[in-house]
Amino acid sequence: MTTATTTRANRTRRFPYRMIWLYPLLALLALTILFPLAWMFYSAFKTNSAVLANPFSFPLHPTLANFRALLSEGELPFWLRNSALVTAVSVVLVVGLSAAAAYGFSTFEFRGKNLLFAFLILGLMIPPQALVIAGFKWLSILHLTDSFGGLIFTYCSWTPFGILVLRNFFDSIPKDLREAATIDGASHFTIFWRVLLPLARPAVSTIAIFNVVWIWNDFIYPLVYLQSQDKYTVPVGVLQFQGRSTSAIGEQMAVLAVATAVPLLVYFLFRRHFVRGVLEGAVKG
Repeated sequence: MTTATTTRANRTRRFPYRMIWLYPLLALLALTILFPLAWMFYSAFKTNSAVLANPFSFPLHPTLANFRALLSEGELPFWLRNSALVTAVSVVLVVGLSAAAAYGFSTFEFRGKNLLFAFLILGLMIPPQALVIAGFKWLSILHLTDSFGGLIFTYCSWTPFGILVLRNFFDSIPKDLREAATIDGASHFTIFWRVLLPLARPAVSTIAIFNVVWIWNDFIYPLVYLQSQDKYTVPVGVLQFQGRSTSAIGEQMAVLAVATAVPLLVYFLFRRHFVRGVLEGAVKG
């Protein structure tokens, strides 16, 4: 028997024929997820009358009229700018705080470390909606209501997930690497910034992608904390737009398509780092 024949035989034996029934089920599940998304995107290129006449048909004559109408009204660019500003600053701060805290938990020994870490991880079990009123009270005391600063300050508390992932990643790195850097005269900051953080790039990318999606799509905090219309983020702006344009389905789909495209684009650009981070950072430890 030739080597090629042996290889094909081994692949045949390894193929899980008993699990083949899962493929149609997974295909159906993927269809239920992807079809509403596809319908939203191609409906954005149809006129309102075409959407109402045949909602599920593909656009025979695609048009950009819905997007031009959104740009002419002048609100969508401001929503995108506000969301981009809040998301970018918040993600940088969340990643930085998570990385610094994870390095501290992984490197130093101090009294009550495990208790403090468990207390931080409890934050993953509390839904953000349960803290809206308490957070608004604190922002009122600090005079940060109706401001991007107050919203960013709130998002900076979304660090438990990043601390958990990065601590597991730092713990998986051999101690000999840190000891060698210490012998060479490197400080803790040098070890953190030049040795461990570059190695943790996949895990950092995973944390950044998750937080981009969470913060960009967050609705409850901007709705409660921001009162000025010129400071609305995309989710709040979409709600306001839908409330006054209930019959303009094509324009609604265009707004939703733009709002959805940003997190999808971020994921597709960094999906390789995302998968590596999930496998290397969140599993080791």
